[in-house]
Amino acid sequence: MQARERPYGIFDDHADIGSPKRVGLTLGILLLIVFSMTGLVMAEERKAIESIEKLAAPVTFTAIHSEKLKFDKPVWLTPVPGLTDASVILEHRTGKAWLLHGIGDSARKTLFADWGEGVTDGPWEGLMCLAFHPDFSNNRRFFIKHESLIEGQRHTVIVEKRAAEDLRTDSGELSKQLLAIKQPADNHNGGTLAFGPDGYLYVAMGDGGPQEDPKGYTQSGQSFLGKMLRLDVDDVAEGRAYGIPKDNPFVDRDPDKWHHEIWALGFREPWRFSFDAKTGDVWLGDVGQVRYEEIALVKRGENHGWNVREGWTGFKDTYQREGEVYVEPLLSYTRHLGASVTGGYVYRGERNPT
Repeated sequence: MQARERPYGIFDDHADIGSPKRVGLTLGILLLIVFSMTGLVMAEERKAIESIEKLAAPVTFTAIHSEKLKFDKPVWLTPVPGLTDASVILEHRTGKAWLLHGIGDSARKTLFADWGEGVTDGPWEGLMCLAFHPDFSNNRRFFIKHESLIEGQRHTVIVEKRAAEDLRTDSGELSKQLLAIKQPADNHNGGTLAFGPDGYLYVAMGDGGPQEDPKGYTQSGQSFLGKMLRLDVDDVAEGRAYGIPKDNPFVDRDPDKWHHEIWALGFREPWRFSFDAKTGDVWLGDVGQVRYEEIALVKRGENHGWNVREGWTGFKDTYQREGEVYVEPLLSYTRHLGASVTGGYVYRGERNPT
């Protein structure tokens, strides 16, 4: 049965966003590195990583379940709060969510939910991510991100659902659609939604494709595409399925020109991000166009440059704005070292030092 949803706003980000202001961009060896903490602008030669030294002791991978428990294109795994023995695993293209109970040869799986009928199936679209509310063990609320067809048009949707009382299956109750964002193509949808240490829900959106962000959605405040969004799912505003935090960086701008949900911008395909458990920093992997992959530390109100910049170099100046500050990636590497960056987590333990 197709999941039932209580719809709210459907956002068409493909309206006219205005003619780009063309400003000359001088390319050269020297790139501007902006230190936002001091306001100091320095010229420094930076280059993408061309080679990576191999570790003396290579990283090893250990299966956490037996061969018989295979999953169909698993794309997300996370522990279930309130359960000591279970993690949820999402299958990208089937739209199914499974509970993996235990680890090792004794591990078993049970079906948590099947949302396949409402999830569009494609190489770059499908069921993307699931985020449990910080108080999930009490309120049973969780949120999923996936692609869906609405009146024949592809959208990325953010949906709120509720688990059963034992937390081991979806309750089947009426779900609530927070956002439905119109997509211009079938790729670059972004991948992650996650609650930050501040209790707000963060959502990463790609530029929507197809290639090079030809309409400039990423640099436009009128589009959710190419952005990190920050939503309040507990203090809901009238007429919406969520609230907008008062300290979001663009809440003082003209709402006809800037979506107030935007927390940061300038991303191409921010596939996975995570919060540093110690510092709260946002670490993000942004998939490149043809030359570079990027790893970024993302902060409030920052513009990470796409499609004006790629890596530490210029890409094109069509949608460059005069006086705009573009934040460089923490690390950039050429694509022969890896064709698609994923993301990762900060690790401070001593079990696997590097």
